[in-house]
Amino acid sequence: MIAERPIVVGIDASAGADAALMWALADAATHNAPVRVVCAYPRTAEYDPMLMWSGLPEPESVHSHSVAKDVVATALKYAAASDPSVLVQGEAIHGNPVPVLTEESHRGSLLVLGSRHRSAVGASVLGSVSAGVAARSACPVVVLGGPAALASEHPCVVVGVDGTAESELLLTFAFDHASRHRVPLRALLVWHPDLLATMLWRAEPAVPKRAELWLSEALAGWSEKYPDVEVHSAVIRDHPAAALTAWSSSAQLLVVGSRGRHALVGTLLGSVSQAVLHHATCPVAVVPTH
Repeated sequence: MIAERPIVVGIDASAGADAALMWALADAATHNAPVRVVCAYPRTAEYDPMLMWSGLPEPESVHSHSVAKDVVATALKYAAASDPSVLVQGEAIHGNPVPVLTEESHRGSLLVLGSRHRSAVGASVLGSVSAGVAARSACPVVVLGGPAALASEHPCVVVGVDGTAESELLLTFAFDHASRHRVPLRALLVWHPDLLATMLWRAEPAVPKRAELWLSEALAGWSEKYPDVEVHSAVIRDHPAAALTAWSSSAQLLVVGSRGRHALVGTLLGSVSQAVLHHATCPVAVVPTH
């Protein structure tokens, strides 16, 4: 059955956009979802309306439009040759990347972004754009800051959970992805480190029983829903961003939550998700929880 909402890929003319498209095609093939390729290019300059020039595009904008259309056309040709079974469409859209992609997230089931390099049409897909989109997005956002671990390394989906209701949303996304891609899942609850033990003034104390109980309760029932997913779990004493980033080297996908504020108030991601986006070495999924 074709999913009603497509996987949206934000692309530009950089090499990282190719990786984003390949990732989206591979994911779409696992649940017969369509893919929508979007390339946003800069808005036209606004001139003084008193001079009767308002709305006229600058030569650079005309060039950007042409480049954006070529980028989309190339992506569609690649997708058709790569996996003809996946339905793919594309569009070059006039506008700045963050608002364009945020608007697309309301119609997509997933939004995939590529590299940090600036494109020929002037959009940085990772960095400020990825943070802005992930904070505002209405659907989960996957950011390809690095490649997934190799199959020979037995990669897994790593998900950071805590004792809050947000964990349910993260586990729903993580278990679904692990099941479709036939990889294990590792759930981590990161407990704050003991400062004195860190400074070697005393031995590391045992993890509090309540932390292990939170993790056990968070995972209760998921194996029954997804009997095909091998599940591992652990409570780790460390700073959350550091612990999750360390596990990214052996992960196929790292799943975190977004606690970003409303766009009218601010666009910052939570400190953990923002740090993970910048430092993880595998694809990162930011699931909206705000």
